Amino acid sequence: MISAIGVIGFSAHYYAYGFHYSWSLLASPLLIPVVAGVIIPVLYRLRVTSVFQYLRMRYGNKVGLAACAIYLFLSQTIGAVALFSASLAVATVFHVPLIWTTMAIGLAGTVYTALGGLRGVVWTDCVQAVLILMAPVTVIAKVILDSSHKDVQLRPLSDFNIKEFAFRMNLDFTSDENFWSCFLGLYVHNLFRAGMDQTVVQRYLASRTLRDAQRIMVIGIALNVFYMIVIGFMALALIYWYRDCDPMLTGAIKKFDQILPYYVKQNLMDLPGFSGLFLTGVVSAATSTISSIINSQAAVCYVDVVSQYKKLSDSHVTLLTKGLAFVFGFMMTLYAVVVPYLGSAVRIIMVVHNGASGPFVGMFLLALAFPWTNGKGVVIATILTTAVQFWQMFGKLAYNVHAPRMKVTLDYCPNNFTYVSKQIQNSTLLDGSISRRDIFPLYQMSSNWSVLATTAFTVLLGMLISLLTGGAKTWKHNIHLTSHTFLRLWSKLNLLPCDIEKQSMEEPLDEGAMKRQIALNQPLLEKDAAV
Repeated sequence: MISAIGVIGFSAHYYAYGFHYSWSLLASPLLIPVVAGVIIPVLYRLRVTSVFQYLRMRYGNKVGLAACAIYLFLSQTIGAVALFSASLAVATVFHVPLIWTTMAIGLAGTVYTALGGLRGVVWTDCVQAVLILMAPVTVIAKVILDSSHKDVQLRPLSDFNIKEFAFRMNLDFTSDENFWSCFLGLYVHNLFRAGMDQTVVQRYLASRTLRDAQRIMVIGIALNVFYMIVIGFMALALIYWYRDCDPMLTGAIKKFDQILPYYVKQNLMDLPGFSGLFLTGVVSAATSTISSIINSQAAVCYVDVVSQYKKLSDSHVTLLTKGLAFVFGFMMTLYAVVVPYLGSAVRIIMVVHNGASGPFVGMFLLALAFPWTNGKGVVIATILTTAVQFWQMFGKLAYNVHAPRMKVTLDYCPNNFTYVSKQIQNSTLLDGSISRRDIFPLYQMSSNWSVLATTAFTVLLGMLISLLTGGAKTWKHNIHLTSHTFLRLWSKLNLLPCDIEKQSMEEPLDEGAMKRQIALNQPLLEKDAAV
């Protein structure tokens, strides 16, 4: 989330719906034992280049292709929302059409990524590291400075309903905004981002040693937590500044994703360099995200799809990957053009991203932890849970199901402020009072809880179908592809032989062994598919 999504999207989300998402950061330490102790050791020991190569080794090419398709959808969503967030900032500050800023930033990022390759990505990452914190720090400092002036009327920060904003402790499975929904429900979402997203995993696999890979993972999680805390303080500053003269109620903005760019336009334009500093940070964050995703998608598409069926010369590989980068960049730009019609930035991430990440995480956990699962069980379970998740996703977007907004007023607007849009005011008030009684129950379920439930159902259903279709007879072929942590657990529970962990280390893990494993599992999967 260290991108324009964080700067624009999460600051607006905190402003509109409260700080409950921050509770997911409290669960971040719980990611470390799973990612560092289970996921990274398996992938690093096998010397794979991607998570999809691992899934091909485990279940055959067709499952690997299905996983690639899910990943492309997930990463396209992240990139499109990041592009939309940056484009919205530029459009709001300079008052230009959103579609033009989206096309300009998207195509510019696509061109230099396709032509510059990995070098272009590395340079943008370096620039982003310097600029990403400047935007929120600038806003926080300006709010503190302006609020000290005697002519500025603001309600005291002590007059703050902290329970509504951050401490809803009720166990409500229809609400995205409470402690349990974010602390427990978002664990799967964060597990995918930290340990299964190919864009992140490829950095672990490029490390010199396993310990280095684990160290990078821990540092990455710590930096993300720090960054989201900074974003939270910036959102608090915006709440303090605008809660009694809300720009949505006045009609100054149409989407609350515009709250931060609107503040910059109103309060930072007169300070030399401040607005430029803000836009530089936002756009650089977006282009870094876009370039990383496009490069990762092009590499995955070639390595895990094209190269499995056709061998190309080095010169043709270069041309193909550049062409794929252009295609994926163009698709992402078109996706970003549609994003404003789907909802807010963070809402799209929560609904759309969670809709696909649950089945993917379930598929990956089945491969890592359960050597007796087979391709048929995984395929059927993943298809069923993905269908249900997409059904819910489209329903939530169609019915515009989301949490009610935090209370805002116009009580402290300046005396010379007279323009209030009744249309926007009325639509804003009605937005939080829509009755859910006529909405199908599946659409009402929180996307945070649904991703957790979908992961659990994928695992349980995958194991059940695998056992019913003879998966227990093939577990010996998969022990060296299973986490040693789980092998020890199953042996202690007498589900597997006591020396199973030692056996898992006997298989040579060279390229030939990988090909033999894929060749071994592929007929099993094809047989299952024929059935």
